[in-house]
Amino acid sequence: MDSQILHKAAFLLHDCHEPEQVVVERLKEYFPALTLVERERYVQEAWDQVHSAAVDTL
Repeated sequence: MDSQILHKAAFLLHDCHEPEQVVVERLKEYFPALTLVERERYVQEAWDQVHSAAVDTL
């Protein structure tokens, strides 16, 4: 399930160009059992992955 959450967060951040706070709220729609702290952690991890991948392509 972790990979699904990270994938959804990365998709919303990168492909949909959603701001971090919006992604935190949107994850609640997809994964209602997650707490706010958990959603924030997943979004931060996805943000790190998205932006480190962008740096790798430079």
